[in-house]
Amino acid sequence: MDHARRRRYRPLAGAAGQPRPGLGAIRRRRSGRGGSQAAQLAKQTQNPVSSLISVPFQANWDMGIGDRKATGTFLNFQPVVPFGITHSTNVILRVIMPLASQPAADGTRVGGLGDIVMSAFFSPAAGGKVIWGVGPVLLLPTATNNALGAEKFGIGPSVVVLTQPGPWTVGLLFNQIWSVSGATDRKDVNTTLLQPFLNYNLGQGLAVGAIMEATANWKADQAWTAPLLFTVSKVAMLGKRPVNLQFGAGPMVASPDGGATGGSAS
Repeated sequence: MDHARRRRYRPLAGAAGQPRPGLGAIRRRRSGRGGSQAAQLAKQTQNPVSSLISVPFQANWDMGIGDRKATGTFLNFQPVVPFGITHSTNVILRVIMPLASQPAADGTRVGGLGDIVMSAFFSPAAGGKVIWGVGPVLLLPTATNNALGAEKFGIGPSVVVLTQPGPWTVGLLFNQIWSVSGATDRKDVNTTLLQPFLNYNLGQGLAVGAIMEATANWKADQAWTAPLLFTVSKVAMLGKRPVNLQFGAGPMVASPDGGATGGSAS
């Protein structure tokens, strides 16, 4: 898983979080033991700081935006690459590059590249009952249209904590971004992301779950936007390459006036 009061496109909500459901090619860095390969890979894809190289493409539809109840779309390219910096510590680099097509108030649409969000998690190489990672998150003003970005550089902390007992994956991702420079005629960025996630693995790479991206824009009158997605996913082989196929849909638990009322992702 960019995203103020919800403009036609929110460049900060969830962008530095765990990817929403999508399709990703996976490169396996380390093999697990026991169980099927698909089941092991499914659990690793649910771990934001696992030792997998993945290249997800995520398509999102936000429905019910504005007076016209229009639909906004995103295509996120969000590669995840882990590096071993010492025998005991990994760094997991996560980048989200959003391509957006969003409805404007006059009935036209605004499209292009949004702001890029990049996170680097430092995480223990040896797994335990509690898995965690901590590091910086960066907001880069790369939007090709002012309506698609904040025109600000931002930085802040990002933390993820999860556990994977038996077939379950339960976790929480948090980040906070403050702007540090950028266009003086634009509002400063001050956003918080709380992203709880839950998955239950049914075996053979099949899983069901739920994820919420609760984002607060502290510069807006109505701060919170919180889509809740119920998901189903399947790890399968595309030739010799494993891929993770996911689909999710659900309501908006919280949304500012004029914001989306529901959404889906694949």
